[in-house]
Parts: sequence; C-alpha cells; structure tokens
Amino acid sequence: MHTVSMARALVGLWFGVMATVAQAASLRTVTDVWGGNGTDNIAQGCTTYGPIPDLGSFFNGGGFRVLGGNEACGYVGVTSDKTAASGPLLTQQTLAPVPLDTVGGTYKGAAGARAAYGSLGVASSGIHVGASGSTTAVFSTGAAFFQDTLTASSPLVSPSAPGFVRYVFSMDGALSAPLDQRGTASVQLNIQQGSGQVLGLGRLAVQAGDLGAFSAIDSNPGGWSLGVGSVAGADVFGSTVHVPFFGDVDLPMIWGSPWELKVGLLAQSGHTSDASFLSTANLVDVQVFDAAHQRITDFTLVSSSGTDYLAPVPEPATWGLCLLGLVAIGMRCGQATANRPRTRSLS
Repeated sequence: MHTVSMARALVGLWFGVMATVAQAASLRTVTDVWGGNGTDNIAQGCTTYGPIPDLGSFFNGGGFRVLGGNEACGYVGVTSDKTAASGPLLTQQTLAPVPLDTVGGTYKGAAGARAAYGSLGVASSGIHVGASGSTTAVFSTGAAFFQDTLTASSPLVSPSAPGFVRYVFSMDGALSAPLDQRGTASVQLNIQQGSGQVLGLGRLAVQAGDLGAFSAIDSNPGGWSLGVGSVAGADVFGSTVHVPFFGDVDLPMIWGSPWELKVGLLAQSGHTSDASFLSTANLVDVQVFDAAHQRITDFTLVSSSGTDYLAPVPEPATWGLCLLGLVAIGMRCGQATANRPRTRSLS
C-alpha cells in the first residue's frame, strides 16, 4: 500500500473508534509462574497451551494456561490477578523449586508487578536446571496496567474540534539470558486508545546465544546496549508513527470530549533468564495538537483518576526498585535508577 494511503487509512481507522463509553479508572497487576512436566494427557486437553486470554489479546502472549487446567494437568505454579481504583498496586510471587525429573532437574521462578497511574513496573525471572521435554513448563510472567479517562481543553482551540494526542514514556531496565541455558526474556509496552487497535510502542527481547533485539513504533533508535543474550539501558518511547513522505501520524481525539487510555507493560521469562523492568515505564509527557497538527502548549488535561499527567514523574521509592527479593539472575537494585533517562520531547 502506498505510504500516504496507508497513513490516511490508519488515521481513518483511529477516528472511527474514538466514540467509546468512558470506564472507571483502574489499576491491575498480573503475576504468573509455572513449572513442571505435565501429564501429557491428550484426551484431557493437557497438550493444548496458550497465554492468559486477555493478556494474549493485548500483548499477543503472556502467562501460561493449559486447556485441561494447569493443576489438573500436573503443573505447579502461583498466579495472581489484582485490581484497584487507587495505587500503587504491588504484587510479588515466587515459585519454590519444582522437580522436573528424578535426577535433580528443577525450575524455580519469580514475578513482580507494580501499577500506578502514569507509572508501571514489571519483572520476571527463573532458573532451570536439567533437561526439558515437549510438555515442560518453565515460565514466569509479570504484567501491569493502568486505565484512565482523559479530557483536553485549551483557550486556543474550540470545544468539539478534532485534534491529536501523543504519549511519551520513559523506560529503563535489563534483560539477561545466559549462554547455554536456553533462556528467553522479553518486555513490551503497549497502549490502546478507546476501542482502537493495540499499539506496541516498544519491545526488547533476548535469547541465549543470540544478540538482543529492540524495536519501537516511533523508529527511535533507542539508548539500549545490545549484547549476546543481554539488553540493558534506558530511553523514551513515543506513540507517533513516522510515515515516509507523509509525516507524523498521532492518535486522534476531540477537544473537550473524554477519551479512554489503557497502558500495559509485560515481562516474560523462560528457562534460565531475567527481565528487570520494575521501576519503569513512566508516562513523562502528553503532547496535544490541533486539527492542522500544530502543537498546542497552552492546555489543561483532566483525568477521571485525578492524576496530573502533566506534572513531573517522581522517582520510585526504594521498595519499588527492590520489590523482587528473589529475582534469580543479574538484577542489581539501583541499576534502573542510574540508567533512568532525562525527559525529552519527541516532537
């Protein structure tokens, strides 16, 4: 498809889903850690696997679920799904070593999640000793969400006039998958405005023995150091799509009318690996534009949660950085603080 036509189609799709019913502001954390070999019972549905359904629809993955039931199919794990209207909402879970065979094979893992309006953090890790089979589970997941209703107004723009909005997030942390340990780890930041499509703002991933990978919807090259089985660093992700020969495509909104924003952060670890992003991501800037895509700086932004998203984001408390006391590999408390970027505009 021609880039201009693609951009226009994208804008048209987003405008078509702006009118949604406002929902109450909410926070959510999900932690999910499972180990074991399972029963391999086909008739019972023990060989059909998938993610936690709504994590799968928002992130295209996340969590471990067996059609026949995790515990009924012989897996051992811990799982939590919490919601709250105010925060911060914190969850931490650890899974004690689960035997995988009779010769000392085990898996143990940990997951954590922190949710506040404008600030999310996740972590997951595991240690896998020994071999694994086709039905072996060695997975850890942490996910965090905030959902809020926003309304922008400005003396420079008429109420009910069309406009655009851009979200800017800072994120910092590290992924690790040691060589010869078969580990994989990833973290991704997604947003959804109204009932529109879910947008993946940024994703980092590692696999043991391979170079770490990074991608961002705004094409920002990022401040990440990519090594073999590792990613570490910090930078910002914006929600803008840069279309060649067309320009910036931002999310549509109507001045003076509320719109819904949902933000999610997911960390996943498999085998022996670690994802340490518990102090991030933070919504550090909300930029708004008129119908001609001229940036408006004299505006107010009201949220149903009462959060001031235009105020500076505070540094997370020490407990926020060190929530996971049993992170298995490579998490150094304070590393995220040292790597945190200064806020900068993506305009």
